[in-house]
Amino acid sequence: MTNELQGTETKMPILFVDDDPVAHALIEDYLAGRKVHHAYSAEDALTLVENENISIVITDIYMEEMDGIELTRKIKKNRSTIQVIIITGDSETINLLNALDAGANDFLVKPLKKEKLINAVESTETKIQRWKDALKDLFSKKRERE
Repeated sequence: MTNELQGTETKMPILFVDDDPVAHALIEDYLAGRKVHHAYSAEDALTLVENENISIVITDIYMEEMDGIELTRKIKKNRSTIQVIIITGDSETINLLNALDAGANDFLVKPLKKEKLINAVESTETKIQRWKDALKDLFSKKRERE
């Protein structure tokens, strides 16, 4: 059973970045029940990343001013633990390579399928939770030694 169906507490704050309002409505529907922040530009996204508790960023590649690849680089430079999922309607394989090089942890191709998006988000949440658990273990072991 997926986290979506269980309603567990592992759901983490998500930021969706796209300059297309229709895409925002689709994401809101697909990720119903999750805390989703919205940004319509990369600049707005960077502001939200600095001011909100964001665990996962889902961003389109092609946007005005700054694309999703550059946004990913900036996020990873300043907040390396935030995980980024990049989406695109473009079929160029170089975009996948550039996204991974920039630090994205997943890549989805439009048209987005609800199941694939939820799987990507849940996989990312699992990864983040493993990190948090490992940190707790490390701190616990450190305290035991003190």
